[in-house]
Amino acid sequence: MAKETPFVPVKVKCPFCEAESVQRYIKSRMYQPEIVEEDSHVATYKWENPEFVHIRPNFYHIWHCPNCHFCDETETFRGEDKSGGKQELIREKLLIYSRMPNSFIARLGAAIDFGKDEYSVDSALAAHILAIYEQELLSPNMRQFNKLARFYLRTAWLFREKRDLSLMDASIPGGFESFQAFLESFKAEWPGVPLEERAALETALLRYQDILNHSSNTDVKFEINVMNLIIAMLRRMGRNAEALRAVRGVFSTAAKARQSARAAVQKGVNVAQNQGILNFAAGVIDKSTALAEELGEIVFKEELPAAREAVLKMGPVDAKTVLDKLREQKFSDITCRRLSKMFEKQAQTKK
Repeated sequence: MAKETPFVPVKVKCPFCEAESVQRYIKSRMYQPEIVEEDSHVATYKWENPEFVHIRPNFYHIWHCPNCHFCDETETFRGEDKSGGKQELIREKLLIYSRMPNSFIARLGAAIDFGKDEYSVDSALAAHILAIYEQELLSPNMRQFNKLARFYLRTAWLFREKRDLSLMDASIPGGFESFQAFLESFKAEWPGVPLEERAALETALLRYQDILNHSSNTDVKFEINVMNLIIAMLRRMGRNAEALRAVRGVFSTAAKARQSARAAVQKGVNVAQNQGILNFAAGVIDKSTALAEELGEIVFKEELPAAREAVLKMGPVDAKTVLDKLREQKFSDITCRRLSKMFEKQAQTKK
């Protein structure tokens, strides 16, 4: 009887060099996400077969051509990517660079243990970083922001897993003390190469913001989901004041959607669809209100010592001056307003 495996092999042709290879994906019915973090990272999975508990499904999100080292999502290998000319531009550059023995693509691609039964975190990192690099061969206005955002975020997850799960280096390329040192050797050629979780998160954040800035998508659910992911990344990086501003943006977007949907329902326009938007917006408003209160307390506690010191340096001033000067110094609105009120109360008490 054949040993059970979670992998499904798929023979495909590389969409770039047309070399045939056997890729694989994991049967989704065999596992379920168990603990999911705010930024959508699955911290733990629940497997039907406990023998597979060590396998991390996200290691296999990117497929890799062992011939030309093209790396991308399964849809692209299966011909379902609709980006057209963008892929052709990448193809031209990739096929040139991959043939150069010492090129970035050839060296990083060689670090992927393609022939092994299971990927290591290092192979997954190399494949994700290659997928990013190949996208960034395009000029900024031609890049696929959705893909880049996903790739950077997933790369951040991999760095997190390597650290939090204490995953050892699987194979260290010759001449390097560690896989990290190997990655750092690419900085001269690509200063933006992601080398740790925070750097990958920082760039993922920018790319998700690009999605909002360039998207013509009018789906409010999509827009709010992207905004909530941005908030989760900001919180993870400790940028709570920015997260608080983003939460207010979510509240405003949901409130506008609710207003438009309510007007449409009253006119009898797409009633079922707009009622769904009304219900969705109401839930978003409730959650963002609660999150704004939570973040407001966190931000105020974080900024209070520095804000008090700034007020002391102002000398004899009134409450409005305190408010204006704290805003000039870029303190959050909640800190400015609360200290201004505290100052006003103290002034009234002295009278």
